[in-house]
Amino acid sequence: MAEPVIDISDADVAAYDRDGVVCLRGAFDAGWIERLRGAVEHNLANPGPLSQTFTKPGQPGRFHGDKYMWTFDDDFRAFVFDSPGAAIAARLMGSEKVNFFFDHLLVKEPGTAEATPWHQDQPYWCVDGWQVISIWLALDPVPAEVSPQYIRGSHRWGKWYDPASFGSDREYRSGGEKMPDIDAARDQYDIASFALEPGDVIVHQALVIHGAPANASNGRRRGLATRWLGDDVRYAVREAVPQIIRDPGLKAGDRMDCELFPVVWRQPAEAA
Repeated sequence: MAEPVIDISDADVAAYDRDGVVCLRGAFDAGWIERLRGAVEHNLANPGPLSQTFTKPGQPGRFHGDKYMWTFDDDFRAFVFDSPGAAIAARLMGSEKVNFFFDHLLVKEPGTAEATPWHQDQPYWCVDGWQVISIWLALDPVPAEVSPQYIRGSHRWGKWYDPASFGSDREYRSGGEKMPDIDAARDQYDIASFALEPGDVIVHQALVIHGAPANASNGRRRGLATRWLGDDVRYAVREAVPQIIRDPGLKAGDRMDCELFPVVWRQPAEAA
């Protein structure tokens, strides 16, 4: 597992803790960007078993998603085990070890009208705990107006919102509240967005509320989101929105260490 190519400062860690989101510039080098671009094109032509098209019939563009690519694609697998991703997650979470959870490809082609709805990540997922983090890596230049958006500090509201459906009108129930209509009252929220260059990342905690606009630009928006877990995370049963490629063989309350959610980083002994 490679160490970060950038210095993650105490101010970055404090911003992540306070806001639930931080942007890190140049976190991945050109070699990873080119390798992942090739992997994305291969996936678009040969999608996996959990792939989805979120674009509704008759709508322009294409919003493509896929998950768990690392389980069947060598390039995505190499990113999990050989890139700086886990070390970045460990630094921001303050964790002594990191498990990989899953990867999630999100491609919005130019002119795609489908927005990503406002949501929290964790209500979709089979995990309990605070040290749950996503790293959203830009593989293309992304103008701020089509970049993911985050409500700063919303991870500390003590709220659990029912999952939103991507690409359909289906409603899910997870014992939470209905997500408020954020777009109808945007001036009431502290919303952050970031213009990105390839290699930049947005890192967010799994309870921060976020979404993304349609891609009205002339450029592609290829993003790879990878999800990482820290020391305090335990397996949970979420029946409303199944998101796992296969049964991990865990029971509610188990530590996440298993073949599907491998430990990919540990604090060096001398540092610990």
